Order: sequence, then C-alpha cells, then structure tokens
Amino acid sequence: MAARTGQSTAGFPRGSALILTVVLTSLLAIVGVLFIMTARIDRMATSAATENQQLNLAVDTVVAQIGDILVADTPGVSAGSIYYDFPDVNNRWLADLEPYRSGANYYWRQISRISDANEADVRDVLIRVVGNRDVIDVNMTGTNADADGDGVGDARWFKVPGVMSSRGKPIYAAVRIVDNAAMLNLNTGYWFDSTRSDGESVDGSSVQQINVVALAAGRGATATDYETYAAALLAARGIDPVEGLQRYADEVIWRYGYPDPNSSYRVFDLSDELELRYRFLLDHSSVETRAERWGRFKTNAISTPVDSAGQALDRWYARARDDGMLDPNYACRHVATTYNMDRILTPRPIELGSLTRHKKVNVNSGDVNTLRDAILTALAVAGRDPNVLSAETAQVTANLLDFIDDDDEVTAVAGPGTSGAHYYGLERPCIYISEVAYRGVTGATGVVHVSTAVELHKPHFADRDPQAEQWRLLIADEGQSREVPIVWSGTRRFHVILNEDPMAELFDDGAFSDPEEPDDALQRYGYRPSAYNTPTAQIDTDGFGEGARISLQRWVAQTDTWITVDHMRVGTDWMVPDQGARSFQRDLSPGKCIRRLWSAEMASLPGLGHAIDNYVDPDEGVIQAHPANRTLTNIGEVGKVFAASAYGVTPSDTATDVLLDLAKPHYAELLNYLTVIDPAEHGLPADEMRIMGRININTAPWFVLAQLPWIRYEASGEPTFTRALAIVDHREQHGPFRSVAGLLQVPEMQQLGYDGFDNLHEDDPRGPDLTPDSIRDDMEERDLLFARVSDLVTVRSDVFTAYIVVRIDVNGPQKRMMAILDRSRTSAANPQFRLVALYPVPDPR
Repeated sequence: MAARTGQSTAGFPRGSALILTVVLTSLLAIVGVLFIMTARIDRMATSAATENQQLNLAVDTVVAQIGDILVADTPGVSAGSIYYDFPDVNNRWLADLEPYRSGANYYWRQISRISDANEADVRDVLIRVVGNRDVIDVNMTGTNADADGDGVGDARWFKVPGVMSSRGKPIYAAVRIVDNAAMLNLNTGYWFDSTRSDGESVDGSSVQQINVVALAAGRGATATDYETYAAALLAARGIDPVEGLQRYADEVIWRYGYPDPNSSYRVFDLSDELELRYRFLLDHSSVETRAERWGRFKTNAISTPVDSAGQALDRWYARARDDGMLDPNYACRHVATTYNMDRILTPRPIELGSLTRHKKVNVNSGDVNTLRDAILTALAVAGRDPNVLSAETAQVTANLLDFIDDDDEVTAVAGPGTSGAHYYGLERPCIYISEVAYRGVTGATGVVHVSTAVELHKPHFADRDPQAEQWRLLIADEGQSREVPIVWSGTRRFHVILNEDPMAELFDDGAFSDPEEPDDALQRYGYRPSAYNTPTAQIDTDGFGEGARISLQRWVAQTDTWITVDHMRVGTDWMVPDQGARSFQRDLSPGKCIRRLWSAEMASLPGLGHAIDNYVDPDEGVIQAHPANRTLTNIGEVGKVFAASAYGVTPSDTATDVLLDLAKPHYAELLNYLTVIDPAEHGLPADEMRIMGRININTAPWFVLAQLPWIRYEASGEPTFTRALAIVDHREQHGPFRSVAGLLQVPEMQQLGYDGFDNLHEDDPRGPDLTPDSIRDDMEERDLLFARVSDLVTVRSDVFTAYIVVRIDVNGPQKRMMAILDRSRTSAANPQFRLVALYPVPDPR
C-alpha cells in the first residue's frame, strides 16, 4: 500500500517556474496597461476640463464683447450711438429675426457682426443647412455657422480675440443677436377686442391692449375661441376676471415682472423664456412649460435640427416666416417672449438750465420751461432754421399747453431774447366773426335809415360762453376805432351784435335757432339747453360802415394784453339802401371756420342767429381747430396741435401747413422727446424710464405688428393684415424708422384720411375714433391709426437674446449657449449691462 502510494506521488508533474513567470508577467502587464489607461483617462479628463474651461472663457469673452457693444450703442453713453435699433450698417451686431425668400433660395437680410468680418458677409446672406460638427471654413460664402442650433445657417464663424486653447489653437465663435422687442410679451399683453363699447379698453393707452391672445388663436379662430383663450391667459397669470386688469398692471407690469412674493399673480418666468428661445424655433419636446400649455407653441413644431436642404429647409422656412397668409405652420414660439423692455429715452440730452435730462418729457404734466426745452431740442436736432427756431418753439409750446389744460385762459410763452414778444396759444372758447349784415331804407324825407349787425359763431357746443369783460369787438371805421364789449346773450353757438334803426328792421330775436343742438346736451356737453330759451341780440348804438375793419379780441390775463383772435374787413359798394337786407357770410361748415372762407358775393337773405342755408365754399379742405382741454390719451394726438399761430390762418392754408404734421420729419422728431406714457404716473421715481411690453417697429415681424390696436381695422369689410405687411415692406425698402411717427410714411397707415367713412366707435363695425367728431377724412382721421398705437411702439430696445456657439479649432470640441442681456439701466453714469441669463443649450431629443 505504501509502495503504491509512493509510486503514485512520484508520477504527478512538478510545478513549472516558466509558467509561473509568464502568468506573473501577464498580470503585471495588465496592471501596467490599466495604470496607463487610468493615467490617460485622467489626462483626458484633465484635458476635457481644461477645454471646457477654455470654452467657458471664450463664452465669457464673447458675452462681454456683446455687452460692450450694447452699452456703447445706448444713447448718452457714447457720442457715436445710434438711437434706433434696426439691422443695418449702423447696428451690425443685430440680426433679423426672420429670413426672407428670393427665388428658390432663403436669405437673412442681416446676420450679427461683432467681429471684423467683411460687410458683404453679413448683408443678404444665403442660408444653407449647417451640420452641428461641420468643419469650419472661414472662406465659405454665406452662412457657415449655426449659432442658435436649429440646423440652419444664421451666422459666420470668427476668431475670438485674445483667447487661445492650451495647445495654441484658435477658438472660434458664432453669434446671433435678436431683439426681444420684436416679440409679443406674454406677461404684459392681453386681448384687443374692438367690439368693446368702453373706450378705455380700445384707446391704445395700455400695453395690455396688444393682442397676445393671437399666439393661441390661430387661423379660423372665432370670437368664442378668443374669449376662451383670453380667459385661459388670465387664469394662467392668476388674474381675477372680475377684479380686472388695472391692479395687475400696477403690481406686475409697472413692477417690471417682479410682483410682491405674496401676490396671487403668477408671471411667466425665466424657464418659459428659455424654452421659447430654445434653438430659435425648435420645440424641446421633453419639456413643457406653463407658457406652452397655454399658447399655440407645439402645434406642427419641429423638434430636431434641420439636417438637409430641400423639403426639410422649406418646412423650417414655413415656421420661421409667414408671408401674410396666416400659415398654420408658423411657429409662434419665436415671436413670443416673457421679458422685453425699452425706455422713454431721448436721442440727445435736453438741457434744462444747469441740468441735463435724458428722459422724455410727459406733455400731460410738464411745465412750460421743460416742454419748451424739449421741443427746442427736438426741432434743433431735426434741422429747423435757427433763425426761427426759438420763435417756433415758443408758439408750439403755447399751443400744446392750451390744447391740454382744462381752463379757458390763454397761455403766453415769451419769445427769444429780450424783445418782450409773446406767443399765444389757441384756447377755448373758439369764437369767430361769421356774418356782417346791412339794411338801408330811405325815408319819406330822404333820410337813409341804416341797420347793421355782426354775428359771432362758437362752433363747439362744449365751449362755455365767453366771460364778461374778456371779449370785445374793435371796430376801426373812418380813421377812428371803438370797442364793443361782448355780453353773450344769444344761443349756445350764435350771438348777434345789432345796431338797428326801427325804420330799417334787420333782425328779430325770434330768428335765433340751432337745429343741431342735441337733446342730451347736459350729458354730452355739461349745459342745459333751457338756459338759452330766450336769446336776444346785443344792442350796439353805432354799427359800422363800408371798409371798416372788425377785429375780435380776447384779454390775456398772463400778459394783461388784448390779442386779436379773428378779424375781417367790410367790403365796399354794397351798402346800398332800398335793396333789402343783405350780408356777407363765412363758411361755417365743421372744420372750416378757422380758414376765413368768406362769400365773394352778397347773400340776399341774411342768416343771422343761425346757419341755415349759410354760405358753403367750394374749397372742401378742413382744419380741426379745437383744443381738447384734457390730457392726451396717446402721444400721437400731438398732431392735432397747431404748429403756427391759430390766429393767422389764411384761406389758402391747409391742415398740413399749420398743424404739427407728424408725417414731416422735423415734427416726427418731437416724438423722440415727448411722451404721455410715464412710469412716474404709476408710483415710480421721477427718473424711471423703463417700459415693458412695447413693440419695436424696426424689428417686429408683420404678425407681431398686426396685434397692435386697430392695425387690422377695415371700415368696409373684414379685418386685414395689409397695414402690418406694409410696415415691414416699407422698412425693408426704405430703411429704419427713426421715430415712431415714421409710421405715417407708410401710405396704408394714412388710409382713414381718405376712406370716406367716419370711423366712429359707435359705427358698425366699431371704429377707432372715440370722439363725437363729425368731420370726415381730415388730418385727425389720417393720423388716427397711428395715434392709437403711438404709445405701444418704439424704435429701440433694451433686451436682447444672444445665441452663442464656441469651438476650439476648426473641428474641436464646442459649446452652445444662450444669453439674455438687459441694458435698460445702462447710462453714462452706469455703463454696465445686466446678464439676465446665460444658459447651456440642451441637446435636442
């Protein structure tokens, strides 16, 4: 047994040192490889971290560069700043929000240029599809970079100055900067319903009248649909429909989107903004924000970048631009925002004695000196003749103050220098010499019995009677003059001053009448018609003769002066006895009194005390000449104010000759210095200038412009997009609007001045004219559409979105970021911008 056991043991093979050596060596090799791989991974991680730091540094550099450009472009910060923001040679950093089509190709009218790229490379740039990792070719024409990440070229690569990789490689960047004021603000706008009967809801006085509900409605939406979307928007923002919108405006809009934390209001916030800005118009399908749950932002959306030309690019274009057909494919997300801002900032400072002002002057609250200095600055900038500048400024200031103030006292504004001259405004009541009459009868003894009369007309029922001892006639006759104090004793609108010989009866008090007087005069004009039940003529003991000059004068308390507000010269060779009563009459048609259109021939039947069958001149031109005696609702109403003295209007003058015609560039400049929308009226500091939610007419697409109050109004048919399209077409052909009044250069914006309709709000369909004005197709109507939007639009902006992509070398690692920049507090004293957000762009899914 022992032998067997020993034999068996001796038969097994012994361990091999060679095999052991190989195994150990292999193990050591594996450990070494793992060590080397770990080291390499560490180096790769370190390299990746280093590259990420370098990309972050490049992003920070680009953001700082963009911020410096925005700061330098702010009026008052640098001498070369341009007031308006429009993608052109003066704003090379600003890109167009939407592309355009020419033939079979698509183009950007301008892409952002913040480097020294050739000018030809940023204007009318051909759009091509650009892959996320395409190798950079700086020599390629057209777009060679996709800054916003939708797969479509929208920028050009440039080397980031002063930044290199750790290996000495250049770092490239591509940038696209768009204007948030080209979009509809979900936090400020609401619903414009022209069928509302209350004027305050449709007068263009609030950004809440911008029709943001259109972002949810779409083509074919009914009135019921609009009501539903409007109610949903109120609910999304936490607004009680019974409580209304005013408190929301005070606590949210005029707090710049930052309501009290304890407030019930819920604003759309930065998460909504970043999602709306995501890759220009792509839908980040894995995310749904509050805004997307309300608006039409996911319908027919694209979720992945365009990867080929042809149909895919066509599909993208249909979402990027609507050519006026309200295409259901149009991606409303790229024209919606939760955050935009501009300021009531002047292009140049207003010098107020030793003070300098950069804020526009509120015409409703500004004093005479502040208004005068603002008007002087505007007219000087516009290039008005220095020889008449000061006098013109004084006259416009006086007219503006009297148009707005609610008294009957004429304002006097001192003229230039020490001449002592004053310029007087047009003030209520407006009264005119309207008829002179004569009758001569030869008595039995050969004595001619003569009677004469002067009729005065006060065209507007709203005007009070002239105060005693403040109005008079001055009659210059045969080298002598005499005064006739006016004691109003006629009807509300007609007064007769009568010198009558009983043998030549000329006028009977029973002739007083005014069939146009409304029954509801108390409600409409504040007086009782019964107060004028027994009108009588005012007796004058002397009368007048042929060739006499009759002047109507009113006393100005401010200067203790009588000023002539109207005058006429009595003709010769017509006061012939025994020919019956006869007269010369003035055209009293609405809007024509101030033009002094007198009949060339005598009327054989005087119309004293009424205007029945009165003379009507064949010249149909009208001039509105009636101070509102209320604060302006819209700054565009400045166009109703006289530019010259209202007391010197001649028969040949037209409205554009004598009023502040805002279609003229030198008067359009006034709106860069004057305003009625003012944060100070909402409890904010006097120097606050920021306004949320307004639309930049230089950058907004037609769809956005079409949501302004009344822009789609058509008196004779269905609402139209014609005006909004025309505004875009005008700026693309003629360049930027330098003042919001530049909208009056667009013929379609003047349409109501010749459409043959009254356009009253009580009409069907309801129109934008909220006054009882019966004068058709005058300059006020011409400017009406503009006036209604004049406070809701701007030509500049203070908030922009920048799409940024940076890359190491031509094919190295890259980073895509999105930045929102705000310069609404930027000034010479604070030359800084605020970075609202800097956010990495997530990959599409």
